[in-house]
Amino acid sequence: MLPLQKPLAISLFLLLLSIATYGFLKDVSGIPSGWMPNDKVMHLLVFFALTLSFMQAFVRPFWQCLILLALYGALIEVAQATFTSRMGDPLDWLADVAGIILAAALTRLLPAGWFRRDLA
Repeated sequence: MLPLQKPLAISLFLLLLSIATYGFLKDVSGIPSGWMPNDKVMHLLVFFALTLSFMQAFVRPFWQCLILLALYGALIEVAQATFTSRMGDPLDWLADVAGIILAAALTRLLPAGWFRRDLA
């Protein structure tokens, strides 16, 4: 994954953030339970993608990325419990944090030049 141009990277991050927010807050009562894959895996993958796109879009140390996206994940869980018929789950938040950490670990393993390394 070669570094994206900054406006494109920011646009991609904002698009993914919008889609994630919609998906996490959407009422899923009409969707058959067998249709949805494991919720924790979905949280991990969404935050994996959000982290990769955040790191491309913004020049920030990893700890700032971790705090901002973990806070977003916590707020999503509170919003689910408060504004929707869904329940907030602390284990979902742990899956979010796992996705963030997994993305950061992957970027450390990629060859130099494949990914912006603002992980100080």
